Amino acid sequence: MSSVISKPLTAVFSKFEREWQNSSYPQVEYDNDWLSPCTVGEPVDEQIHWHPVLREQTGDFSGIEAALELTLHPSIRAFYGDYFSETLAVDFQNNRIELVQAWNEQDFDMLLENIIGHVLMQRRLKQNETVFIASTDDEMQVVSINNDSGEVVLEQLGKGIDRVLASSLDDFLTQLTLAS
Repeated sequence: MSSVISKPLTAVFSKFEREWQNSSYPQVEYDNDWLSPCTVGEPVDEQIHWHPVLREQTGDFSGIEAALELTLHPSIRAFYGDYFSETLAVDFQNNRIELVQAWNEQDFDMLLENIIGHVLMQRRLKQNETVFIASTDDEMQVVSINNDSGEVVLEQLGKGIDRVLASSLDDFLTQLTLAS
């Protein structure tokens, strides 16, 4: 098994930050009731610029690990626990996917609830336990991390792992480019 770097998204987000500085930061609809440390500047025409922000405290997974009686693979905790970010459209091997991230602490809590539901569904169907990290154009497919191996896989919802995309999160992330 390859080693997991402590903050795997740092290199990816740094690369994207450089690209955004040459053009402009992405925008999202501004919602005064859904604030985030990711926002940059003031809203204009109900849109606000944003960029990923390193969390002051790493996200806590102990509650769902206890509830599921499961230890999450370190790459899953690093993927979701290090940053706040809007969902980010990227290209992986000429396929557009959207990296799932938490916008704020409340969004992180909802994400944890979704992970619990996902794992419970897999257990009911007697499938390998995975945690989704990206959506695809096909609503029945997600990109996930296999909790046992740390491999990044393409998963058919309700059917299980379709194929391995990368041997590790690090290998997967190095192949990403910003979606055009």
